[in-house]
This record gives sequence, structure tokens and C-alpha cells, in this order.
Amino acid sequence: MAAHIPDDGFCLLIHGPHVGICKNGTIGKVERRGIAMIDNCCGSAIAASNYLYGITNGGAEISPKLQLFSDFQQGAVQELILPFGKRLGKLKGEERMKELPYALYDSQEVLVKDIVDTGKGGIKKGLALLGGIQINTGPDTDDYFHPLRFDYYDDTGEVADCMLELIMSNEQ
Repeated sequence: MAAHIPDDGFCLLIHGPHVGICKNGTIGKVERRGIAMIDNCCGSAIAASNYLYGITNGGAEISPKLQLFSDFQQGAVQELILPFGKRLGKLKGEERMKELPYALYDSQEVLVKDIVDTGKGGIKKGLALLGGIQINTGPDTDDYFHPLRFDYYDDTGEVADCMLELIMSNEQ
């Protein structure tokens, strides 16, 4: 990460899963420009959720073939969501779709913490880390970003300022 930042530069890292919400308010679906069918969004997250549901509620077993190169991303998402099996538990339908992006966000936070901890020695001037959930809507509506974290790390790699409250208070 740090090798790509100029010596007197800063870094902005943005991360988070995405979820669709269609015009009628259904979570996990979205209208797409030029496609008549209302589609799943995020299909990868929904597939991982179904996999997890099969393990926690349906007697399915953890697949040893998660890391197939042909669909490496899907295998990674399925592995990352495993620790959240109890949290998603017996939730079904809209309640599960509402909680799923938050569980995925928390799983990404584990990865981002590792990336920042590993690379913080190379932070030049500072690092701004913005994490949240991207909310995709139909082609006639603006998309949204739901911020859950906004921290500024100083040049020593320590959190110098938690800015989430600042941006949240400006929204009102």
C-alpha cells in the first residue's frame, strides 16, 4: 500500500460491501439500466448467505473447495462470512438481507485492520480510512453510502482522529 503513496502524500482507503434496494423497498434486489429483470444485489453476498444458512440451519458442511481459482472471490466471501453464522442465525427474508451487509462489513473490517497494521509503518503523511455500506438503487435514483467508520491515522500509524461523528452531525 505505502509504496504507491508519494513521499509527501496522504492515502484515502474506502471499503465496504454493497447492497441493492429496488424502488419498492426490497433489500437485496435492484433495477439495472437496460435489463428488464429486477436482479439480486449483491449476488455474491446472497450466495454466501445461502451457503452459511445451509451450514447453520440445514445440515450442510463447510466446503473444502472454497478457494477454487475460477471463483476465488466467491470462495473468499463465503469464508469471511463463516464467523457470523450465529449473528445471522435463523434470520430469514428481509431481516436477513438487512443484516447481511453489516455482517460483511464487519468481516471486511478484520481484513482492513490487518492491511493497515501491516502497512502502517509506510504511512507518509497520513491515512484516512472510510468504511461503510454502498447502497445501490435503480437507474433513476442516486446511490448512497452509509458510513460506519471514518478515521484519520497520523504518520506513525496511530488513529489521530475519529471523524465519523463529524460527518454524521453535518448530515442533519
